[in-house]
Amino acid sequence: MHRLPRKLFPLFLLLASISSFAERPGFSATESGHLSLVIVASDTPGYIEEWLSTPSEHAVTVRRLRQAKPDQLVVSAFLASGLTANPQGEYAFRVSFYVLDPNGKAILGARDYAGGSGVLPDKPMLIMADPALDIIFEKSDSMGTYTIVAQLMDLIAGTKTDASYKIDLVQGAL
Repeated sequence: MHRLPRKLFPLFLLLASISSFAERPGFSATESGHLSLVIVASDTPGYIEEWLSTPSEHAVTVRRLRQAKPDQLVVSAFLASGLTANPQGEYAFRVSFYVLDPNGKAILGARDYAGGSGVLPDKPMLIMADPALDIIFEKSDSMGTYTIVAQLMDLIAGTKTDASYKIDLVQGAL
């Protein structure tokens, strides 16, 4: 298994640095001080591009990927909410992650992989961390359930929360 180069997301990286806020159906944003993390994954970066280009009052459809096949792109994003603002009204966070194979062994991971900062919106919003995580399972990877485990750290409050997302690797060609 390996990550794709960031070349697929030049638009995402540019726009995400501006801010990626959203209030989206299906995912509940939490009030400041009630830190939460949602991991989403799809087989296309389209939902990220739509997220960044759609006003926050409009819904974005994320077709959640639950099964993947070897050589299939898995695009994962980390959505933070409940962040705390400093006296200037700004938030800052980091996301660390690791991936467990079907045997529970950590096979990939990075501390402080993604994050975000900016002015905290007045109402609860989901904020997409930058960058997204791209995974392609290889034919040599074991079939079974892989788990993306992530930890969100609110750098202002010093609080943390965890989340996980499961994807089943199954036989078959695309």
